[in-house]
Amino acid sequence: MDDNITKAELQQALELGALAYLDSGSVKVTTIDSMSKFSTGAAGEYSVVASSVSVPATYSALDVTPAGSVTVEAGTAAAASYDKTTSVAISAAAPVEGTSVANYTPAGTVTVSNVTVTPSNVSVATVTDAGTAYQLQAGSMTQGADTKSAFATAGVTVSVDENDAEMLVFTDATTAQAVTASGTVTYVDPSLTGSLPTFGSQSVVSGISSASAEASFSGTGTVLSASPAYTTTDATVTQPTFTASFEGTSKSVTPAVATTVNAAGTDGKVTVASEDITPAFTATEKTATVTFA
Repeated sequence: MDDNITKAELQQALELGALAYLDSGSVKVTTIDSMSKFSTGAAGEYSVVASSVSVPATYSALDVTPAGSVTVEAGTAAAASYDKTTSVAISAAAPVEGTSVANYTPAGTVTVSNVTVTPSNVSVATVTDAGTAYQLQAGSMTQGADTKSAFATAGVTVSVDENDAEMLVFTDATTAQAVTASGTVTYVDPSLTGSLPTFGSQSVVSGISSASAEASFSGTGTVLSASPAYTTTDATVTQPTFTASFEGTSKSVTPAVATTVNAAGTDGKVTVASEDITPAFTATEKTATVTFA
């Protein structure tokens, strides 16, 4: 083997380019300086505990007085008109089947038929003959002549003769008539004439248990319509028109919280699925210098 190999032959044998003639060389390379941190939980189910948060419940009342001015300008009275009804024309027409319905039915006739009445009967006493008024005919009583005879009322009376004191004078007693037999008494009874009423029975209606009837009305219907006539009339409006404008400044007002309440969410669970995460790198370009021995 020939020890005297030229550089050209060596370059060709090693398949070197222009670098074969340099003592040193450099090349630019990109290196990773840092990598962003990341973390992820393992896939699975996690319990989530809600925390209490204080939120406003009521706000203090705000008394806000806007600043500015209101300008009101009065304009002229507004002109107006209205339709004044001067007359109303009423017309009548026969209803047309399928297009109009009668709204007024003039006088007609009402027919009542099939009247049924169910009475409740009761038997009552009736007078069939009024009878004759009672009359009382007075009776009488008469007595015949009594039989009389004389009787002594004083017996024999004795007296002294006034002329001869030694002579007694006997004088018969006076007599009187006495009833020795009573006359016949004739008595006639009083008489009563007349008769009581004669009674019978009769069935009469004491009430109505039920009643029914059918009624029908026969008349001719007609369609009434009214057509008012209007006359346009000017109306006077006494209230003028006004134009108002307000000019002021705006201001933001933040209400003050008066009371708060604690609001808490509901505890729950979160399911985390598995995920492929691609990290983000921070890379810079650098020059690498190589010295050939």
